[in-house]
Amino acid sequence: MVARANQFDRPLNLVVTGEVEGWLPALEQIVGPRWLIARKVNSDSELLDVVRRRAVDAAVLDEEAPWSIDLLQLLRMVRRLDQELPVVMLTARSDRRWLETALALTAFSVVAKPLALEELLRQIQRIAFRLDRMLRERLP
Repeated sequence: MVARANQFDRPLNLVVTGEVEGWLPALEQIVGPRWLIARKVNSDSELLDVVRRRAVDAAVLDEEAPWSIDLLQLLRMVRRLDQELPVVMLTARSDRRWLETALALTAFSVVAKPLALEELLRQIQRIAFRLDRMLRERLP
Protein backbone atom coordinates (compact mmCIF):
# COMPACT_ATOMS: atom_id res chain seq x y z
CA MET A 1 0.00 0.00 0.00
CA VAL A 2 2.34 2.76 1.19
CA ALA A 3 5.33 0.90 -0.25
CA ARG A 4 4.56 1.62 -3.88
CA ALA A 5 3.80 5.24 -3.15
CA ASN A 6 7.16 5.91 -1.57
CA GLN A 7 9.59 6.01 -4.45
CA PHE A 8 12.55 7.18 -2.39
CA ASP A 9 12.46 4.15 -0.11
CA ARG A 10 12.18 6.04 3.14
CA PRO A 11 9.36 5.84 5.63
CA LEU A 12 6.53 8.33 5.73
CA ASN A 13 6.98 10.29 8.95
CA LEU A 14 3.50 10.80 10.43
CA VAL A 15 2.56 12.64 13.59
CA VAL A 16 -0.74 11.78 15.29
CA THR A 17 -2.91 12.90 18.18
CA GLY A 18 -5.95 11.75 20.09
CA GLU A 19 -7.93 8.76 18.86
CA VAL A 20 -5.29 7.79 16.30
CA GLU A 21 -2.80 7.07 19.08
CA GLY A 22 -4.80 3.92 19.85
CA TRP A 23 -4.17 2.68 16.30
CA LEU A 24 -0.38 3.03 16.45
CA PRO A 25 0.31 -0.64 17.35
CA ALA A 26 -1.93 -1.81 14.48
CA LEU A 27 -0.24 0.59 12.05
CA GLU A 28 3.17 -0.72 13.08
CA GLN A 29 2.05 -4.28 12.39
CA ILE A 30 0.16 -3.63 9.14
CA VAL A 31 2.39 -1.07 7.46
CA GLY A 32 5.67 -1.62 9.25
CA PRO A 33 8.56 0.71 10.11
CA ARG A 34 10.09 0.45 6.65
CA TRP A 35 7.19 2.44 5.19
CA LEU A 36 5.73 4.36 8.12
CA ILE A 37 7.03 5.96 11.27
CA ALA A 38 4.10 7.23 13.30
CA ARG A 39 4.48 9.04 16.58
CA LYS A 40 2.28 11.03 18.86
CA VAL A 41 2.66 14.59 20.01
CA ASN A 42 1.36 15.63 23.40
CA SER A 43 0.64 19.31 22.87
CA ASP A 44 0.05 21.94 20.25
CA SER A 45 3.45 23.46 20.97
CA GLU A 46 5.13 20.10 20.38
CA LEU A 47 3.25 19.74 17.09
CA LEU A 48 4.26 23.22 15.96
CA ASP A 49 7.85 22.48 16.89
CA VAL A 50 8.06 19.34 14.71
CA VAL A 51 6.37 21.20 11.85
CA ARG A 52 8.78 24.12 12.22
CA ARG A 53 11.75 21.73 12.13
CA ARG A 54 10.28 19.93 9.07
CA ALA A 55 10.52 16.71 11.10
CA VAL A 56 7.23 15.26 9.77
CA ASP A 57 5.73 14.51 6.38
CA ALA A 58 2.08 14.61 7.48
CA ALA A 59 -0.21 14.89 10.49
CA VAL A 60 -3.47 13.35 11.66
CA LEU A 61 -4.98 15.66 14.27
CA ASP A 62 -7.91 14.84 16.52
CA GLU A 63 -10.09 17.73 17.56
CA GLU A 64 -10.51 16.15 20.99
CA ALA A 65 -6.77 16.08 21.74
CA PRO A 66 -5.80 18.26 24.71
CA TRP A 67 -5.04 21.40 22.69
CA SER A 68 -4.69 24.75 24.35
CA ILE A 69 -6.23 26.29 21.22
CA ASP A 70 -9.02 25.41 18.79
CA LEU A 71 -8.05 22.91 16.07
CA LEU A 72 -8.82 25.41 13.31
CA GLN A 73 -6.53 27.96 14.97
CA LEU A 74 -3.87 25.29 15.21
CA LEU A 75 -4.25 24.52 11.50
CA ARG A 76 -3.82 28.23 10.75
CA MET A 77 -0.57 28.20 12.73
CA VAL A 78 0.61 25.07 10.92
CA ARG A 79 -0.12 26.74 7.58
CA ARG A 80 2.05 29.72 8.54
CA LEU A 81 4.93 27.28 9.03
CA ASP A 82 4.22 24.88 6.18
CA GLN A 83 1.72 25.51 3.38
CA GLU A 84 1.92 21.99 1.94
CA LEU A 85 1.96 19.67 4.97
CA PRO A 86 -0.90 17.18 4.57
CA VAL A 87 -3.11 17.50 7.65
CA VAL A 88 -5.99 15.10 8.21
CA MET A 89 -8.45 16.44 10.77
CA LEU A 90 -10.63 14.15 12.88
CA THR A 91 -13.88 15.59 14.17
CA ALA A 92 -17.34 14.66 15.33
CA ARG A 93 -18.60 18.01 14.03
CA SER A 94 -21.03 18.28 11.17
CA ASP A 95 -21.17 22.09 11.26
CA ARG A 96 -20.92 23.22 7.64
CA ARG A 97 -19.11 26.46 8.50
CA TRP A 98 -16.41 24.60 10.49
CA LEU A 99 -15.91 22.09 7.67
CA GLU A 100 -15.69 24.85 5.05
CA THR A 101 -13.12 26.69 7.16
CA ALA A 102 -11.02 23.52 7.55
CA LEU A 103 -11.04 22.95 3.81
CA ALA A 104 -10.33 26.63 3.09
CA LEU A 105 -7.24 26.24 5.30
CA THR A 106 -6.29 23.38 2.97
CA ALA A 107 -6.84 20.51 5.36
CA PHE A 108 -5.90 17.39 3.42
CA SER A 109 -9.17 15.85 4.54
CA VAL A 110 -11.72 15.98 7.33
CA VAL A 111 -12.67 12.58 8.68
CA ALA A 112 -15.69 11.86 10.86
CA LYS A 113 -15.22 10.26 14.25
CA PRO A 114 -15.12 7.57 15.42
CA LEU A 115 -12.18 6.65 13.24
CA ALA A 116 -12.05 3.19 11.67
CA LEU A 117 -8.67 1.60 11.00
CA GLU A 118 -9.55 1.15 7.32
CA GLU A 119 -10.21 4.88 6.93
CA LEU A 120 -6.94 5.73 8.65
CA LEU A 121 -5.07 3.41 6.27
CA ARG A 122 -6.88 4.97 3.30
CA GLN A 123 -5.84 8.47 4.41
CA ILE A 124 -2.21 7.38 4.90
CA GLN A 125 -2.20 5.87 1.42
CA ARG A 126 -3.63 9.06 -0.10
CA ILE A 127 -0.99 11.14 1.69
CA ALA A 128 1.81 8.85 0.47
CA PHE A 129 0.58 9.08 -3.13
CA ARG A 130 0.31 12.86 -2.96
CA LEU A 131 3.78 13.27 -1.46
CA ASP A 132 5.24 10.92 -4.05
CA ARG A 133 3.62 12.92 -6.85
CA MET A 134 4.91 16.20 -5.39
CA LEU A 135 8.45 14.82 -5.13
CA ARG A 136 8.37 13.55 -8.70
CA GLU A 137 7.23 16.94 -9.99
CA ARG A 138 10.15 18.64 -8.23
CA LEU A 139 12.79 16.36 -9.70
CA PRO A 140 14.70 17.70 -12.72
